[in-house]
Amino acid sequence: MSPLRRVATNHIDACHLPDEEERHAPPTGANTPDPYPSPDPDPELEAGADQEDPRASNDRTLVDVGLGGELEKGGKRRRPEGEGSNGGGERRRKGEDVPPEERDWVDDVVTFDSKTDPQNPKNWSLRRKGMATMLFGLTTMCSTFASSVFSPAVTYVGAEYGVSSEVAILGISLFIAGYIPGPVIWAPVSEVYGRRISVLLPMVVFLCLTAGTATAENLQTIFITRFFAGVMASSPVATVGGGLADMFDQKERGTAVVFYSLAVVAGPTLGPIIGGAVSESYLGWRWTMYLTVILTGCVVLADIFFLKETFAPVLLTEKARRLRIRTGRWALHSRQEMQDFTLQMFLQKNLVRPLEMLAFEPMVTLITIYNSFAYGILYLLFAAVPIIYEQHRGWSTLVGSLPFLATLLGTILAAGINILYSQLVFAPYIEKHGSAPPEHRLPPMMLGSITFPIGFFLLGWTSNPAIFWLPSVIGLVFIGMSFLLIFQAGINYLIDAYTKYSASAVAANTFLRSIFAAALPLVAQPLFNNLGVEWACTLLGGVAALLAAVPFAFYMVGPGLRKRSRMALGSERD
Repeated sequence: MSPLRRVATNHIDACHLPDEEERHAPPTGANTPDPYPSPDPDPELEAGADQEDPRASNDRTLVDVGLGGELEKGGKRRRPEGEGSNGGGERRRKGEDVPPEERDWVDDVVTFDSKTDPQNPKNWSLRRKGMATMLFGLTTMCSTFASSVFSPAVTYVGAEYGVSSEVAILGISLFIAGYIPGPVIWAPVSEVYGRRISVLLPMVVFLCLTAGTATAENLQTIFITRFFAGVMASSPVATVGGGLADMFDQKERGTAVVFYSLAVVAGPTLGPIIGGAVSESYLGWRWTMYLTVILTGCVVLADIFFLKETFAPVLLTEKARRLRIRTGRWALHSRQEMQDFTLQMFLQKNLVRPLEMLAFEPMVTLITIYNSFAYGILYLLFAAVPIIYEQHRGWSTLVGSLPFLATLLGTILAAGINILYSQLVFAPYIEKHGSAPPEHRLPPMMLGSITFPIGFFLLGWTSNPAIFWLPSVIGLVFIGMSFLLIFQAGINYLIDAYTKYSASAVAANTFLRSIFAAALPLVAQPLFNNLGVEWACTLLGGVAALLAAVPFAFYMVGPGLRKRSRMALGSERD
């Protein structure tokens, strides 16, 4: 028995001993499931979560304590219509004994007052949701901006410390490598302490580490601080998706993720442009890091004052704490406080299960590989674009970074396509049918899978300096557009296909795509130098063409695969 459960039991036993009639009083209300489940609910927690307490004290006064209903005179709680349980209530109707722990514990669970309670993030106003989404997006943009702003500094760092560009580019790869443990560390932290604290604290440490990079006196310090800055900066990348799911339902989430994805892509796209301008100026490459500290510091200050917690279990824990103080009922608690967090549970949910899904769930495996390739290409471009435009065309560092704007333009076009699809196709389908199968998330990915190889072929075979630069830049537009179409649809598909285990599916996706993003910039130099721009882009376009079959295959056979899956929505075990 957990300490809180022991305290609650002792408190009630000391206050009131029920008579036999009270002990066997039948429950009221219908059996309904918990309307606020966590992404990966604990089955042991679900049973008997909303049971009637037969030990309600008869001397309590009328006071609203926010238990999903209110206390009647005499202390017994009147439940809203439809609230009930599946555990102790069934046993009481059958005349079976209910364990004393269960009788004492379940009736003092604090929930939202109703399904329309404004404290529930899903019931927030559009303005409040928009503010939280904007702050989440800006924080993540600072993280991804820091990953790429270093890319124009690679040449200057190599010259200052006497190393090759292949070595200096580790400043980018090690930062992205820090993203790999992100889902394992920050996702579970956010489910215990909330999204807000799991974003703010790591980003404050990130500011200190980035300042350390700016003042580093040797290459080792740069690499060490960049890696651990990446670990800290991975916190919004790992947790913000959950924050959006806290606020938006299936119908609204697609549009919200579009705006969030734009912020995510804008960071690494604008980073090389701003970094190039700063590195080439009298300020020098170190000011790319100082600028990152200044921009991120402003956003973190805004988060401190305006970002509200979105994770419902943490909000209910805070509510239970306030009610215990206000009412003197120390047995009041949230379901979050009932959970026992062990190392075994931590490893199973955040390491073992994601790896298991990556290995044995075909939908997770192939969607994740496709997403990881697209995500890795975005970071490969940080090394490839300077080769194409600076080395081959002879452009300056600043001008050679401007083609990244084409990638940003492509993602903006993709965002418009995603919004149109969500509003004109996906939302009306849900309005008509109540829900949509996960395969309805895939059409944007199908479009992106067609334009992805086209972008590579166009970029590669028009990169010759004798050819006007515009066609190659149009190729970058296609690549940027394809990236967002593929990436966003893939994440949405995994969330919808693995509702109960969506956190683990997204963790697997984040883990593998971070490996791709860390590795591909390292192979860019040898790939483009040995094969040449034309054939290097042809190779990448060929891989993109092979992976293009993934969304079409799952659109056709996805329902059958989900039925045979052990974890997916609609499985035989679901």
